[in-house]
Amino acid sequence: MAKNSYAVFGMGAFGAKVATTLANSGNTVLICDRNAARIEELKDKVADAIIADATSEEVIRELNVSKFDAVILGMSSYFESQVLALTLLKQAGAKKVFIKSKSTIQEKILYRLGADEVIQPELDVASRLARRLSLANISDIFEFKGSAIADVIVPASLENIPLHELDLRGKYNITILLKYTPDGLNVCAIGPDTVLKAGDQLTVFGDQKSIIELFKGNQL
Repeated sequence: MAKNSYAVFGMGAFGAKVATTLANSGNTVLICDRNAARIEELKDKVADAIIADATSEEVIRELNVSKFDAVILGMSSYFESQVLALTLLKQAGAKKVFIKSKSTIQEKILYRLGADEVIQPELDVASRLARRLSLANISDIFEFKGSAIADVIVPASLENIPLHELDLRGKYNITILLKYTPDGLNVCAIGPDTVLKAGDQLTVFGDQKSIIELFKGNQL
């Protein structure tokens, strides 16, 4: 039975385990990391190993990533690096990209950028923090370049008011990015006349303090 070929970027605990397990199963595996020591440690366990930066357009181009059955992005310390690497891989014609994520918000963004599958092997730090702060209406929050993206549930204080009257952007520096069906699986169309209901699920972007204050159920 023919085996597959894979490229694994990022030789942290997750990436190294994926790479060596794939190789031990008879697949052809290339590993890539900027850390020379990690590559030296693992190079004899896989078919090919290179010291390089997965966020380099030149590196991605030279690797001819379209020849692999799938690419696995294991680095997750810097979300911006993940986004850049994913974008470069898709532009270079990667057939499938599997990527590690730290939170459900990152997962949504990565899927929108073209990831074929997003894996969350670790507990979501933001969700744990939200629970500790008893923010029952905020299921996930992720800091992003000075602002925040959050998954929230609409409190009763905001229901039955059209969005143009709420003026979340003008009053609170909050923009609604997505609104979901009651089951949380599909995105709903939104506009100035959209009326929110208590319990609606949203993904919002804006000032983190305003998001927390508004969607934990308290008025600013």
